[in-house]
Amino acid sequence: MLKKAPLFCLSICLMAVVLAVSGCTNAPEKEPIAMEPSIEKDLKQVHPDEDVNHTFNTRFSLDNALDRIGQLKTISMPPGEKSMAFSNSVGAVEGALRKQDYEIKKLEFELAKILFRDGEITREQLDEKEAVYDKAVSEFKAFWESFGISD
Repeated sequence: MLKKAPLFCLSICLMAVVLAVSGCTNAPEKEPIAMEPSIEKDLKQVHPDEDVNHTFNTRFSLDNALDRIGQLKTISMPPGEKSMAFSNSVGAVEGALRKQDYEIKKLEFELAKILFRDGEITREQLDEKEAVYDKAVSEFKAFWESFGISD
């Protein structure tokens, strides 16, 4: 029994060290991440009748851009190569806008999943981001199905 005592003591000591070390390896607290300010405050008015806020947030909004694309689609051009090029260009611009909107919503949802995991947002907030993402997926797929290239 005396020959086994040092092995037993060594085992107990190793277990104590493992337990002590594992209890001391708490993950460091995460520092909050400062969000970048909007560029809007650095912009100058582009027209005397329109303030920066309106130009930045309304004129350059996705909804306004899609409305303008709708107007462009109603322009009738004589058939031919220029008409096809115009139609393809309008489709490409609309596709780029809708793709960017989808990608932004996807990234916002991915961020929300991380924030939820870290306990920084509620389940309801996560569900909101998921619903917005699902809508963007549906809208992009609908656009994709309606899209065609003139040749």
